[in-house]
Amino acid sequence: MSASTITVEEVFNAQAETLGLEWVAARGAGGHQIDSEMVQKPSLALAGQLDFVYPNRLQVFGRAEITFLNKMDPERRAEVLEGLFAKGLSALMVSDSGQQHLPEELAAAAEEHETPLLLAHLSSPQLVHHLHHYLSRVLADRTTVHGVFLDVMGLGTLLTGPSGVGKSEVALELLTRGHHLIADDAPEFAAEVPGMLVGRSPELLRDHMEVRGLGILNIRQLFGPATIVASKRLRLIIHFKRVQGDDLSQIDRLQQEQDTQSILGVEIPRVVLPVSPGRNLAVMVEVAVQSYFHKASGFNPEKDFRERLRKRLIEDDRGGEWN
Repeated sequence: MSASTITVEEVFNAQAETLGLEWVAARGAGGHQIDSEMVQKPSLALAGQLDFVYPNRLQVFGRAEITFLNKMDPERRAEVLEGLFAKGLSALMVSDSGQQHLPEELAAAAEEHETPLLLAHLSSPQLVHHLHHYLSRVLADRTTVHGVFLDVMGLGTLLTGPSGVGKSEVALELLTRGHHLIADDAPEFAAEVPGMLVGRSPELLRDHMEVRGLGILNIRQLFGPATIVASKRLRLIIHFKRVQGDDLSQIDRLQQEQDTQSILGVEIPRVVLPVSPGRNLAVMVEVAVQSYFHKASGFNPEKDFRERLRKRLIEDDRGGEWN
């Protein structure tokens, strides 16, 4: 598990085109770190209230802040900006680039304190919303889990199990049955939203799958781009468990073997599927996913069957043919 930080330079490189960013001051300070997904508008700081300015957050000035600054006399404006930039800000972005007159003291203070000053074309609400969404994703706690992550019937499904148990082979068959690949071998999961995990493929492994006997396959080229899904919420784990001989007969045939697995503190439902010769695991994965949907809608076939069996036994005990 890792909690991330990101530099101002990395934000600029990733979002320059989308946000229409322009770097206007302290270009050499791109190594400043941002470690919070929260985006702050330090409006109160312009009135001298500096206690609630958090330097590790990306700061945004909108029209209200720039208008307020422009109404100040130059000496007061320089004094206010000195107090703000002295907090050691990671960076400051100004929205509505080209539609606002920026006071000269703003760029001067940013340069003096080596605080990156960026301009963006988006309006202030749009800019804050976009930055928060982007930073929430890139700064989220994340971890890598060994397995194959698939979109099966629209459900983010992770296949796990010991090496060589056949995860990639089952995944390959599921792809031929119309399902989708997200990541093979080392999917990366991030807690972008509390209580929810989103999985993606590492850049190096994207679109590829390793299958014993076939080597490295480019799934996008073999099956087309529609076979690949960039990301998905993890909803179900299906764990393949090797069984031999009499071990299979010891498994409860009336009840699904299931529990949960904790990933980044989020409990994910897990179904355990016994692996033995002759079992069509791709079909069983599909049925496990359908069973998940049924249970999520409130229907539990095991519970329903046991209740019917209980009622039948009570009826027989009260005067049925067994008496």
